[in-house]
Amino acid sequence: MILIIPIFSSQAFAQPLKMGDPVQEQIQVRIDENGTAHVEHIVQGNSNSQVIVETIRGNMTNISVTDLLNNTIQYETIPQMPVAIILPPEKNMTLIKYDLPNVVTQNDGVWMWNYLTPSDTASTDFYFPSGITQIWTNDRPVYIGENGIDIHGDGTKLEYTIEKTSIQNIQWQNYTLPVEIDGLSDIGNYTFEQSSSSYQFQISKSHSFVTVVMPKVLLGAKYAAYINGNHLLTTVFHENDTHAWIGLRPDTNGTIQITGSTVIPEFPLFLPLAIGISMILLLQFRVYSKIKL
Repeated sequence: MILIIPIFSSQAFAQPLKMGDPVQEQIQVRIDENGTAHVEHIVQGNSNSQVIVETIRGNMTNISVTDLLNNTIQYETIPQMPVAIILPPEKNMTLIKYDLPNVVTQNDGVWMWNYLTPSDTASTDFYFPSGITQIWTNDRPVYIGENGIDIHGDGTKLEYTIEKTSIQNIQWQNYTLPVEIDGLSDIGNYTFEQSSSSYQFQISKSHSFVTVVMPKVLLGAKYAAYINGNHLLTTVFHENDTHAWIGLRPDTNGTIQITGSTVIPEFPLFLPLAIGISMILLLQFRVYSKIKL
C-alpha cells in the first residue's frame, strides 16, 4: 500500500525527507496550452527499504500510481500540500502520474510558473506547448527549439508567450535580408542604417518580451540595444552560422535600437550565399537536443 503524507509548511517542503533511502527518480512535466501541468515521476524502487517521493506543489488531480505494465498500485492520500508518496520495499519501477490544473497562469499574454523543485530530486524535465521554441527562466531567454528543457536546482521562474511574428525584408542593392521580430507588442517604423551599423523599430507594449532574429551580415557581432536611448540588457541566447537570436525585455514602449560592435563598410563578397542560407535557416532554425540549465 502507498501512503501519501502531507508536509505541512513551505519550510518543511524545502528540506529533504529523512525517512527511507534516497529516491532515484526522473520527473517529467508536460505543460498544455491551457496551463495545466501533466506530471510523471519515474521512480526506481528499493528492495531494502521504503522509498519516499515528494510531489510538486499544487492542486493535484487524476492521480495514478502503477507499475510499468500499468497495473494499479493501491495508495492512500491525505489532502494536504505538498504531499509525499511512500512506496513499499521490493517494488521495481513505479510510475506516479497526476495533473496540476492551471498551475501555469496567464497575465497579459505572458504565461508564468514559479516552480519549486521537490527536495528529493536535483532536476526536472519540462516540455512546453506546441509552437513554443523559446522561454525565459529567471528573466533569462533560453532557446529550446522543439524539445524540452532540463531545469536543475531548487526551482525557477518559468515564463513564455504565444508570440506574434513580424518579418521585415531589408533591401540592399539587389539583395533582400529578412529580419524576424517575435513578441506580444505591435511592431513598426523599421529603420536600418548601414553607415552606423544600427537597426531600430518601435514597440507599442511595455514590459514585453522581444526576440530579434538578426542576420549576422547586417550588424556584425557584440550587439548592444537601447530603448528610447537608454541602455537595455542584451542577451544573444542562440546563434547559428547566419543568424543571432537577441533577447530583450524593455520596461517601457518606444524605440528599440540595436547596434553592432563595428561599422561594416560594405557587405562581404559572400553575401549572395549568406542570404540564400539565411532565408532557409530562418524557416528551419530549430534544434533537436535537450537543453540543460
